[in-house]
Amino acid sequence: MDLLFEIGTEELPAGFQKPALEWMAAELNRGLDDARLNGEGEAERANILEYATPRRLALLATAIAEKAADVRRTLQGPPAKAAFQDGKPTKAAEGFAKKAGVAVSDLRVEGDRVVVEQQIKGQTAAEALPPILERIVRGIPFKKSMRWDSLDGDAFARPVHWIVAVLDGKLLPVQFADVKSGTVTRGHRFHAPREIALSSPRRYVEMLREAHVIVDWAERKKRIEEEVRRAAKEAGGEPLPDDDLLETVTGLVEEPSAVRGSFDASFLELPQEVLVSEMRGHQKYFAVRDPATKKIVPAFVAVSNTKVRDPAVSRRGYERVLRARLSDGKFFFDEDRKTKLASRNERLGRTVFVQGLGTQMQRVERIGDLARWLHGATGQGDPVTLGRAAQVLKSDLATGMVGEFPDLQGVMGRVYAQQEGLPQEVADAIFEHYLPRGAEELLPKSDSGALLGISDRLDQLVGIFSIGKAPTGTSDPYGLRRAAIGLLRIVLARKYRFDLRDALSEAQRLLRSQNASGKGEGGDVVDKVWAFVQDRLSVLLREGAAQDSIQAVLGTRSSDIVALAERLQALTDVREKNRVDFENTAATFKRIANILSQAQEKKLSAVALDPGLVRKEEPSEAALLEALSRSRDQVGAALEDEKYLIAYGVLAELRPAVDRFFDDVMVMHQDPRIRDNRLALLRSLHELFSPLADFSRLQVERTAA
Repeated sequence: MDLLFEIGTEELPAGFQKPALEWMAAELNRGLDDARLNGEGEAERANILEYATPRRLALLATAIAEKAADVRRTLQGPPAKAAFQDGKPTKAAEGFAKKAGVAVSDLRVEGDRVVVEQQIKGQTAAEALPPILERIVRGIPFKKSMRWDSLDGDAFARPVHWIVAVLDGKLLPVQFADVKSGTVTRGHRFHAPREIALSSPRRYVEMLREAHVIVDWAERKKRIEEEVRRAAKEAGGEPLPDDDLLETVTGLVEEPSAVRGSFDASFLELPQEVLVSEMRGHQKYFAVRDPATKKIVPAFVAVSNTKVRDPAVSRRGYERVLRARLSDGKFFFDEDRKTKLASRNERLGRTVFVQGLGTQMQRVERIGDLARWLHGATGQGDPVTLGRAAQVLKSDLATGMVGEFPDLQGVMGRVYAQQEGLPQEVADAIFEHYLPRGAEELLPKSDSGALLGISDRLDQLVGIFSIGKAPTGTSDPYGLRRAAIGLLRIVLARKYRFDLRDALSEAQRLLRSQNASGKGEGGDVVDKVWAFVQDRLSVLLREGAAQDSIQAVLGTRSSDIVALAERLQALTDVREKNRVDFENTAATFKRIANILSQAQEKKLSAVALDPGLVRKEEPSEAALLEALSRSRDQVGAALEDEKYLIAYGVLAELRPAVDRFFDDVMVMHQDPRIRDNRLALLRSLHELFSPLADFSRLQVERTAA
């Protein structure tokens, strides 16, 4: 069966659309699974297509099962001794029967538990889908939502005007706020505002295309790219590549039409970054460059949501708006150059960074001190360049240009530093310490830019956490998740070796030395920030490794990010090379970790290993002690040299001796001295290999080879 589900709204922000669609598709897929309306095999599963424009979010699902199959399942209940006493059912049995929807007489005992066979009748798709769709429309996690009219209960990113919910041409009842579902959609706001009856879900894309709406995101993006290239060619150039802007504009229009425009050549005196920022940041225009020289030419391309009858009228409007923006930019640029960057620091001393964390100038001083500390910890960067760059690192925040166009911070700092004749490495460090901006791939190229960028983010993280403003849920007003990801990407890319916890402690010390940190958080700020950074690191590493491997490596308690990444790579390599052998070995050492954890829970005191207490009548115990003694130096040297694969090789060689020990020896011996010594033997093994991974976090089980 085919399902079309469309939510029609007022214009949604471009950045809201694709995340919402991805969430909706995942929820629909999960709902179909729960309702057993998805097939078992990959080829049999429902196919879910996602569509979005500024005025709609839509899912088209095909090959949905007409009805879920009836199934029988065995429900496990309470222990038999709790369910029946003297042959009579107890409250526990009656409660279990009620929950399962069966009579008490249907209960039976299987092993030591009470069980019941439950018959679950499958729903039709028409019965199961309406509540699934209502959950979806109410649950979309927008960054910001709003309520409208007198509606208090339901919120959405923008007011909802219509809902389409059609299964094989038949209406599904769905309601959100005061809107009830129907079988009609709407075309382009101006070219086809009428209601459009949907004869078939599969004709959805085609019918909207006829109504001047290109609902397919990829098709619309391609059309915009073609239109922009055509218009830029008319202006004698080519569009400046900008996929982020292309993606944004795709979320702003339903039927794109490009219009070329121009501006006065005198504005080319402005830095290229200013010109591009003015065009893309506020107006969403595409800059045009010379194909040969790659320099900006006095032209742009704007994308309209309608096909205009007279492009000249639109062109004049676009040009008038840009002319005003560029005139402002030129004024600020000329005024800013009258004052040197260093002279602006006095204003930074009067500007509060965040309440409770001092002024911007105090923050600059902390960043500079922390960068010099990092220089000492890593041996990277030039202290002279770091010092000079730190002095003017944030000075452009006090310029008119950055005040008007905040996205140019760092960019204008570099431009003004170059024009003042400051060393190029200082100018580059000012710009690079902001990198990476968001998810873009550009990273600092110089050590000075990288170390200052790391320092900036460390100060931000420790500072905001110290005043109790850590991110909560989806709320992250200070951009701490982005800061942590940026910090980690720099460290990994440049392979800086230092203890990040020590760096966090130094950042906290610098805050306290200025009396700028929040009071009441105490020494656990470093612990909280480190846990937060670890969470971001696990997300960053997820593409190349299993989640349990990541958690096992993070459990080694190392705070050296590069070392953690290298240990994870070694663990992944070993695990993939021979999965069965590795998982059997890991399961053995996981057992050791679990035994030691249980001993700790029982408050059994840890004692030093005494070889004299190893019983001669237990050859497996003596053999394990000997194997451990032989391995110590080899493993220690491998870990010291960070040759983790060698250490894993020794680990695998030890497994037979450990397995025999577990087969032949009772660890929890009745004699406390023998028991504690055997635990000490296992603890020595555990401590020897614990720098590799926390094996207790691995999801592994022993299997036959």
